[in-house]
Amino acid sequence: MNGVIKTKAYKTGKCLVIYVDSKSKVNELMIDLMEAGFTVNYEPSYIEGNYEGCFLYGDENAIKICCKEGKRGG
Repeated sequence: MNGVIKTKAYKTGKCLVIYVDSKSKVNELMIDLMEAGFTVNYEPSYIEGNYEGCFLYGDENAIKICCKEGKRGG
């Protein structure tokens, strides 16, 4: 799996954003992190042109997994 990792501001802390190649990769990584015990903030959905899901990491930080897709699909 290829990915690009960036950090961004998030509410009161930081957000680690992992960009992957496809919607299916977002779903796979979300399942892997859920099984590892991370707390889901929101399930994958389309938000501002990205398909993304988010986990809480501590009280102030988050981890987002997303892909940019031109249309809703695959």
